[in-house]
This record gives sequence, structure tokens and C-alpha cells, in this order.
Amino acid sequence: MSQRDTLVHLFAGGCGGTVGAILTCPLEVVKTRLQSSSVTLYISEVQLNTMAGASVNRVMSPGPLHCLKVILEKEGPRSLFRGLGPNLVGVAPSRAIYFAAYSNCKEKLNDVFDPDSTQVHMISAAMAGIYCTFLPRKE
Repeated sequence: MSQRDTLVHLFAGGCGGTVGAILTCPLEVVKTRLQSSSVTLYISEVQLNTMAGASVNRVMSPGPLHCLKVILEKEGPRSLFRGLGPNLVGVAPSRAIYFAAYSNCKEKLNDVFDPDSTQVHMISAAMAGIYCTFLPRKE
């Protein structure tokens, strides 16, 4: 694989990771809010009524759409992209390296196995994942 091909794959992986992070950021914000909201989500509420005695009313916890609506009403659309910057700092380089490693591994394995076979794709994906996981980091 030429150096130009590697650079194209790095760029494509970085762009793909960036677009994916931008598109899923609102979902991540809603998910995080639902997971961390202990004050606004109630499983059950006990109401004491002097006329009828004690009763238990079940209050359904709000779902993702309700949470999205509340975020948009109270904080505005920009709040759906909170944390995007730090996320992109990690995602873009990681996806770029993964994509380039996958392509390089696939090219080498095409000489060993049947070209573009299932084995080539699966082993290339596994090797790229291992490479990105154990990539030496400077600390």
C-alpha cells in the first residue's frame, strides 16, 4: 500500500469517526441525563390521603423523548452537543488509525487467504482493533 493510500485511509477514518461522533452526540447527552437523573425520575411515589387512607401511585419515569424535549426547552439545541469537543479529540484519531490499520492488514492478508474473503475481513478487523487498543501512548 502506498503512502498516499495510507493517508487517504487515515483521512477517511478520521472524517467517518468525526461524523459519527457528531451524529450520536445528542443521543449520548440524553442517555447520560437519563442515567444520572436521580431527582427527577421516580419509580413510585407514596401519597397519604386523609380521606382514603394510604395509596401508592405509580409514576412512570420519563423516556428519552421526554428527556430530549426538556433539554431542548430549558437549555436549547446547543446543549445537545455538550462534550463533543473532548469526544472528537479521542474519536477522530482513533478511527483514523483503526481504518488505516484495517486497510493495511487486509492488503497483506489478501496474499495469504482468498482475496476479500470473510476470513480476511474478520482477521483484519480484529487486528486493527487490537492495534488501536494497545497502541503505545505517551504519558
